[in-house]
Amino acid sequence: MLNVVVTGTGPLFSLAEAKQHLRVDHDDDDALIETYSDAAVSRVLQYCNIALVPDGAGATAAFRSAALLALGELYQNREPQLSDGSPIRNLIDPYRWLRV
Repeated sequence: MLNVVVTGTGPLFSLAEAKQHLRVDHDDDDALIETYSDAAVSRVLQYCNIALVPDGAGATAAFRSAALLALGELYQNREPQLSDGSPIRNLIDPYRWLRV
């Protein structure tokens, strides 16, 4: 079950929708997909500096699509890319402290 509530009606997408997007037919990765789903939704919201998706079908569709794309990137690139590392950097950049 996804834990991140981002709209007035609940999560942006269900585990079943996430698995359909990823084209996963088995249940072996359910816990991993739930973890990545929560991280993907959090990343999209953090990027916009908001806690909830704005009201409106257009906004919900845009945020849902962005979160599913982020989920796909996380699921497909489970191992860090030594030359890039963007999935890791994208997740932790909002929490980085910069020295002045």
